[in-house]
Amino acid sequence: MPKTSHSRLALSSKNKLKVRNVGFLWDLGDPLPKSRSKSKITIRVGIPEDRRRLRKIVVEAYLPEWSWWVRKIGGKERARADLMSYVNEFLRDDKKRIFVAEDSATIIGFCGAAKYDRGTGTIGYGVAVLPGFRKRGIGSMLLLAALGWLKKSGVRFVTLEEETFSFVKQDSPAVFLYKSLGGRIISDQIFSLVQV
Repeated sequence: MPKTSHSRLALSSKNKLKVRNVGFLWDLGDPLPKSRSKSKITIRVGIPEDRRRLRKIVVEAYLPEWSWWVRKIGGKERARADLMSYVNEFLRDDKKRIFVAEDSATIIGFCGAAKYDRGTGTIGYGVAVLPGFRKRGIGSMLLLAALGWLKKSGVRFVTLEEETFSFVKQDSPAVFLYKSLGGRIISDQIFSLVQV
């Protein structure tokens, strides 16, 4: 029996995942919270020599939450190339920084920050930490380092360079992190992803 347009519509709506696209703003005129992490992780400014080590973790640090994006862009190697173009830009531009989290000599997470004219800045591509190191306060340490650098650079208002995603009925770990460190939601839109 041939499928009707109604059954195709029903099939396509079953395969859609509803998510939120969420934008944030930080007002650095407000005091930054102190890190509560007791972690022995080192946070420092990334240097060009970190490229090779960042390349190894750049995709994995966003998984599993961003698995849909990795599939959409064409797989891990395309995602790695896309993310490394961002990392390389942030490593060579004087108005941008990559902050890295290290456990011994292993990079386990990163966060980008960029300052612009008129006292504005962005957190580039959010905060990424390898799954085995999450829930230890490392993301907070990275974000606070980035916000602290921006504040010392004279930046007053900071947004996310790219909005983050969240679930419709529950905040994602990134949304929870950003809210916990003073981020205010400035945009929140629901959209559907077709699951393959």
